[in-house]
Amino acid sequence: MTTTTELPPDAGWAAYSPALLRAYDAVVLGVSNRVLWRCPAGTLREQYDAFVSSVHLDVGPGTGYFLDRCTFSVANPQITLLDANPDVLAYAAKRLARYGPTTVQADIRKPLPLPERHFESIGMGYVLHCLPGAMSTKRTVLANLATLLRSNGVLFGSTILGRSPAHTRGSKVVQRLYNRRGIFANVDDDLDTLRSVLGSVFARHELAIHGTVAVFAARVS
Repeated sequence: MTTTTELPPDAGWAAYSPALLRAYDAVVLGVSNRVLWRCPAGTLREQYDAFVSSVHLDVGPGTGYFLDRCTFSVANPQITLLDANPDVLAYAAKRLARYGPTTVQADIRKPLPLPERHFESIGMGYVLHCLPGAMSTKRTVLANLATLLRSNGVLFGSTILGRSPAHTRGSKVVQRLYNRRGIFANVDDDLDTLRSVLGSVFARHELAIHGTVAVFAARVS
């Protein structure tokens, strides 16, 4: 099943063309994660293994890499994929076809066509650093997603911090380039602001730093 809404072009998601998606696992997850951001893909997969549930929403699923490799507690999980880019949804859905995922094309900065209190887990890996605006303005996105969680649910994800002492000369150059092109919007994102935002939306949260990447998990109760 696919739900579609009309969306304006946005560099943060429009960059994920079919050609980029074909190279994404090798270039971004394989090279950039390890060399630039210093957070190997294995670290992010561990997060999925720890928190993914049988009723899961994945926001910005990319190629579906982590859902393809993570361990579910049931044989037939209910998976919903949410992204503004139809190419991303098509690519990830094809990769995860064995699960029969639902795809929803929507802008997470706006009200979402999804049922409240429905999901046991929500994953949003490498999403926040692509959203335009300061970290404090991204709070609305987290608050909207929180309404979709069941009382015992967990939202987990990761984001590249623009302000991190772990940045190298190379990662700073790439980050500036991505911000100029609108692919990233994280120049002022830092750990303290992320911690404050998570604390203002969720009853409990945990944060860990791996290189320039903040890995988090949060619960509404």
